[in-house]
Amino acid sequence: MSIKDYKLEDEEILWTGKPNKSVYVKERIFSPLMIFAFLWLAIDAGFIVGFFVNISDSFGSYIIIPFFMLHLMPVWLYLGRIFTSVSSWRNTEYMVTDKAVYVKTGVFNTSCDRKTFQEITNVSVHQGIIDKSHNVGDVFIVAGVSTTSTKSRGGMNIVDIEDYMKVYKIITKVGRDIFSDTMYPNDLRPNENHGYNTSYKKDDFE
Repeated sequence: MSIKDYKLEDEEILWTGKPNKSVYVKERIFSPLMIFAFLWLAIDAGFIVGFFVNISDSFGSYIIIPFFMLHLMPVWLYLGRIFTSVSSWRNTEYMVTDKAVYVKTGVFNTSCDRKTFQEITNVSVHQGIIDKSHNVGDVFIVAGVSTTSTKSRGGMNIVDIEDYMKVYKIITKVGRDIFSDTMYPNDLRPNENHGYNTSYKKDDFE
């Protein structure tokens, strides 16, 4: 199912896109979890070698192996992120309409998150090292809480896109206009409207 299928009938699509595949995969390989996973593996490898060198009976190995298989969970999580990165990228889509922002994600199953502009409280732009080298960026959106933390409950991220500044400006402008219309109704919306223009077309942002 395409992300466009989630759009309501009275919504106008202003932008749709996907993450840059190369950047998306690289950021899952060269992530902070990589350093932690390799350190964890190195420490556990030392203990594993030491145990097998000193254990003379086979019964001890049956106990140690399951323990370290479980103890190496951070390594399995890191490898899992890498092996599922392509599938995750394939299922990731973004859409901005004149009513809301949509983010569809998933690996084996997919889900689509929708935030209306009335819910959005903060929008910011971010570029990491890999982003800069590929001329892409991230748009972080916070909804429902007054904080700039991207990990706050209610937030959503549009990551690794080439149009990151365009998307940032669309969300900022449409959100500002809708807020202004809500707080200051356009002359009670007469036929001749003196307020903000809240009827958008995709071409308005080209």
